[in-house]
Amino acid sequence: MKKLILSLMVLLSSLSFSAKKFYVGTNAEFMPYEYLENGKIVGFDVELMEAIGKELDYEIVWSNLGFDGLLPALQMKKIDAVIAGMGQTPERQKAVTFSMPYMLVSSDEHYVIVNENSSLTHKEELKGKKVGVQIGTVQEEFTKKIGGIPQLYNSWTGALMDLQNNKIDAVIIADVSGNEYLKVMKKIKKIDVVIDDHPGASIALRKGETELAEKINQAILTLDANGTYLKLLEKYFPEKVEKYHQLKNNQ
Repeated sequence: MKKLILSLMVLLSSLSFSAKKFYVGTNAEFMPYEYLENGKIVGFDVELMEAIGKELDYEIVWSNLGFDGLLPALQMKKIDAVIAGMGQTPERQKAVTFSMPYMLVSSDEHYVIVNENSSLTHKEELKGKKVGVQIGTVQEEFTKKIGGIPQLYNSWTGALMDLQNNKIDAVIIADVSGNEYLKVMKKIKKIDVVIDDHPGASIALRKGETELAEKINQAILTLDANGTYLKLLEKYFPEKVEKYHQLKNNQ
């Protein structure tokens, strides 16, 4: 009997520790992709990555880092992957390997948000103006193309708080996150959109890890096929569900 119990304990122990630890970096400042709730990292990206981990038998271990520190941490092997609503810019594609875009329904729009008392009405008016963006994001490049002067912040919250206090002229932020901030922050308004022509948010891996990228791609497709992806979309992006079904019906 003792031998049987010991064997069961060994079996349970091996099952508990069979999953390989997979260290994932994010920046919990990008609601509803990833954000802090009662001190815990939550959001669409978080639940999606956890689901991918289950498909690949990985135990996900999270690191919350500054956005501009994510890719350096990846390259220095402090983490194994990055998921943070990160788009595939040409510069990033030279430095890392990306998975397929995991936002299967994406408008690729970014909001131009200003103080409620601002006289600005179009993005073209941002030339020579101070535009708040999170450091290391694609919005910094959008600002430069428009002719604005990027004001770099460690967080979107900091940029929008300065906008409320008229310390900057505008903020450019992804549409979904912009919507969340517009719901909870006063004295700001949306005036225009910037269209992103780069591939959408993807998971970043170290350069050359194409086999791992393909495994992650297959996991994403499996989660889409078994309904897990749709449940996450309904939870975090209910406004995109109708378009998701339209795309599926057209396939």
